[in-house]
Amino acid sequence: MDYFNLKFHKTTVKSEVFAGIAMFMAMSYILVVCPMVLSQTGMSYNGVFLATVCVSGFTTIVSAFYTKLPIALAPGLGVTSMFLALATGDRGLDWSSLLLATYVAGIVICGFIRFGIYDKIMEIMDEDFRRMIMSGVGLALLLYGISTTGLLVKQDGYYTPGGIQVVPLVICGVSLLVIFVAKKFNWKGYVLLGLLVAYIMGIGVNYYEAYQATGVSVGAYMKGVFSFSYDISEIRQVMLAFPDVIELFSDRNTVTLFINAVFVFTMGHFFDAIGTNMASFDAINSSIDNRMKDTVSLKRAITVDGVGNVVSGLVGTSSVTTYGESMVGIISGGKTGITALTTGCLFLLCFFFAPLFTSMAAYVAAPALIYVGAQLAFRFKEFDRKNKGLFFFGLAIVLYVGISFNVGNAVLYGLILYTLIKMVIKKEKPVKYWWIMIIFAAIHILLNLI
Repeated sequence: MDYFNLKFHKTTVKSEVFAGIAMFMAMSYILVVCPMVLSQTGMSYNGVFLATVCVSGFTTIVSAFYTKLPIALAPGLGVTSMFLALATGDRGLDWSSLLLATYVAGIVICGFIRFGIYDKIMEIMDEDFRRMIMSGVGLALLLYGISTTGLLVKQDGYYTPGGIQVVPLVICGVSLLVIFVAKKFNWKGYVLLGLLVAYIMGIGVNYYEAYQATGVSVGAYMKGVFSFSYDISEIRQVMLAFPDVIELFSDRNTVTLFINAVFVFTMGHFFDAIGTNMASFDAINSSIDNRMKDTVSLKRAITVDGVGNVVSGLVGTSSVTTYGESMVGIISGGKTGITALTTGCLFLLCFFFAPLFTSMAAYVAAPALIYVGAQLAFRFKEFDRKNKGLFFFGLAIVLYVGISFNVGNAVLYGLILYTLIKMVIKKEKPVKYWWIMIIFAAIHILLNLI
């Protein structure tokens, strides 16, 4: 039984598995980043790590079977940073309350889908706007990949020139060379090959640093890399760790902060999920896979995002979202849910091989992110340059998404401006439900002022 329609998509299990491995390797850095960030709120590092592994693997596997699409989910960098911001400062909420807010936000997002709000929003979008978001996500991946090598540094939302770091640059340069040469000779899995080279070199660098510090032998080092070195019971410290609801709602100020957190998580995640999923879908040639233009497929993907929010709150980590790094798997040849299934299974295997992946520096994924990001960003050249107003607006959207990686705001506010510009320049009438975006934007601005 060809459940994933391999024959229709003219692909093989082997190709899909290779694409899934590449996708996982490009996004495995979140297994380090998410626990590192959330542990600053007082949460258990190992507990968050185990929760991240669970929710990433579970939601990606569910997505594989439910959507049959090559997309993967994990706690998002933006939402994780937002979680930390809401937990710190003079008006911060404790992390258990924010987990509850994550859970409630997931239910609200599922409600948006169930009661048709999602469908009304999708009626407003057209191919040009989707192309803007896709190019913006590509630029964001490109810049992030470069930043992991140290050439760029992001501070206060802006990229500034960094310094020369020989090891990351050498690994990135060699891996990119492998990717380009492999593509030149039409080798399948050329992105995965580049990533494997980067990972092997990364392991070598890690061992050299460990040897310099402790004199450890190769055998002892590799034994440690493949060891099961943590207490799995630590996940209990963050799982189902909701606060006492009566106590939470007994204080007016706390209630206001909690409601604000729910709306921030809801709107930020909902529009980010729409934008990133659209970008991932449009990265695939429509002549190969027409489902990627199908709003039903996109709706299923957003539904998984919403359910993932609920599961994240229950398990004990920031909410999962579709990753822009899914495009690494797509560019590597992933066309079906087998790609996502492979990625999800690899996440779950990190229970046993965590040191292998968590010891890797972020720059080992740089070659894939730079290559794939550049491929997508340069699709900006497909824009219609005859219409100067829309062209420069599209350029602004691409630059905003690329520099901030805030896909949610780009969709929320960009879609409103895009509709207005089309009304003025093209004399087009706005679609029936565009006022919904005005309401969302007003609520978003109001909450930021509270």
